[in-house]
Amino acid sequence: MRKSKKFASMPVISLEEGRQIGTVKGLVVDPAAKKVAALIIEQKGWFKEHRYVPYNKIHSTGTDAITIEKTSGVEKAAGLPEIIKLLKEKVTVTGARLVAENGTVLGYVDEYYVDLDTGTIAGLEFSGNFLNSVIKGRAFLDIAYVRTLGKEVVVVTNEGLNNIFKLEGGLQETVKTIRESTGQLWENTVQKTREISTSINKSLEKVKKDRRFGFRPKEETPPQAGSGEEQKSPESSAPAHDPAESAPPPGSNGEARKDV
Repeated sequence: MRKSKKFASMPVISLEEGRQIGTVKGLVVDPAAKKVAALIIEQKGWFKEHRYVPYNKIHSTGTDAITIEKTSGVEKAAGLPEIIKLLKEKVTVTGARLVAENGTVLGYVDEYYVDLDTGTIAGLEFSGNFLNSVIKGRAFLDIAYVRTLGKEVVVVTNEGLNNIFKLEGGLQETVKTIRESTGQLWENTVQKTREISTSINKSLEKVKKDRRFGFRPKEETPPQAGSGEEQKSPESSAPAHDPAESAPPPGSNGEARKDV
């Protein structure tokens, strides 16, 4: 597959003549068949008249160039009535508004993907307010869920709403999956919040009940000096000794008095 804008300015080479015929200017879309009907070719010269290569005339769409069998494969619009009709319809796909059958506006088409072998449009790349409300960035929708490719509006089936693929970050997640996972995360958050709220309410009720009955929590205080918590020894309970009471009287020189 290749994005439609990647075709722009690619050289078109004739295999038979071995020369470049021109470059790709744009694509002609067949909205009913949901495919690219032809390439718009711009040729060199003073008068840059657009010519067209029907997609079924392409030999190969390579990485760097597009090849056709011979120069006659490039035709004027006058010789391609079906292409003229499609040109008048002016369906470009890109820039069209993407709307679901139920009326939901998904956004705008930024790009579409083309199957290189058949020219069939494989899917649409889009962005918009609806997408940003679910996921950020761009998304992909398979062409199987596109009902109508219009000039201004691309209609998507309701089933397509659940089959939008996220493109950013390489994650292959659908909007449905993201919604479900986001919803589960939200439910888990709500449940956790309820549990925390219940726990807080129980704690508050307990505090109120304790205050109502005059209950006060015990407070541990460090022992103070002289508080009597330590066991006293007999010596410490005896009255203090006065040194003056046991001292010898003056002039006795410390000797005991003898009876005569």
